Amino acid sequence: MTEPATKQDSASASAAEHLRLALSMMGKHGLPPIPINYALMYFYVSGEDLDLNEKIDELLDSRSGWTPEAAQELFDCHICQGDGRSNEALREELLATVANILGMLIDLSGKTAVSNDKLEQHIEKLAHSKDPQEVLSVATDIISETRSMVDQARQFESTLLDTTQEIEQLKDELFNDRRQATMDALTGLNNRRGFDEALKEAIGGSNEGDGGFCLLMIDIDHFKNINDTHGHLVGDKVLVGVAKMLHKFMRGNDFLARYGGEEFAVLLRDTPITGAFSVAENLRKGIEKLRLKHVKTGQQIGQVTISLGVACHRRDENADDLVGRCDKALYRAKSLGRNRTVLAD
Repeated sequence: MTEPATKQDSASASAAEHLRLALSMMGKHGLPPIPINYALMYFYVSGEDLDLNEKIDELLDSRSGWTPEAAQELFDCHICQGDGRSNEALREELLATVANILGMLIDLSGKTAVSNDKLEQHIEKLAHSKDPQEVLSVATDIISETRSMVDQARQFESTLLDTTQEIEQLKDELFNDRRQATMDALTGLNNRRGFDEALKEAIGGSNEGDGGFCLLMIDIDHFKNINDTHGHLVGDKVLVGVAKMLHKFMRGNDFLARYGGEEFAVLLRDTPITGAFSVAENLRKGIEKLRLKHVKTGQQIGQVTISLGVACHRRDENADDLVGRCDKALYRAKSLGRNRTVLAD
């Protein structure tokens, strides 16, 4: 009982290998995937008819090239009649190859490339077919239906790709819209809306024990005088220059925003009050060294300084209370002469 099964397995493996090689030959020479071409290539790679192989080689190398008429002539002469083989024997070999085609059309989930009704019709026709040409006719139907399925799949894949690209584009647009909604157009920093969202998130994390944070409120000293003396365009240049300098001192998880007007805010995550004071002083000293001049006239704008208030978030403290304490510290810094840092109560 085991020997027939072994022979059958061997025959199936051989037919599958012939199938692979035949398809490879057709692809290599650009032959249309029609049943007669497939049958010729199948018997070519099997090596059973050396005369047929020689004629196929000549045809492939000829100037006229591979034509449907030449292929039909080879098939009629060498496969159907010329080799003396009986139609029944040829039918059995072709049935084996068509069975391999059907097997390739069945995917891992058990679904087929053609409908179940169509598949039953093909199997029924193969069972009653007595002539090799009829077997090839069934193969033609299968290939035609499969090609239709492949075309539909490609169209679906193309549509899916287009949809995916549209989704990605929409995501980018939504991200850009969100970014623009939280970005200050003049300085390129986060704006008040972005700051409020970041502060809310920081407070939520702090109340849940993720780590405390500190807030810096920063105001450019005598900014009204700069606008009155040099004009608002120069005032805008000062705002941009200060923003760039502040940004240079930021660490990876720091959050810098233009709070409004000439006022800026910084969130320092996982930072104690002593560390926040050191950061504030570094910012103040960096801005103190900043010297700006009018681009067109070369006129010196003068020294620019900032005042800062520093407050650390207290557990269960809301945003308004935290900002209020920090604002009071900033007001004291300005009332004490400006260009200084004051810690909140």
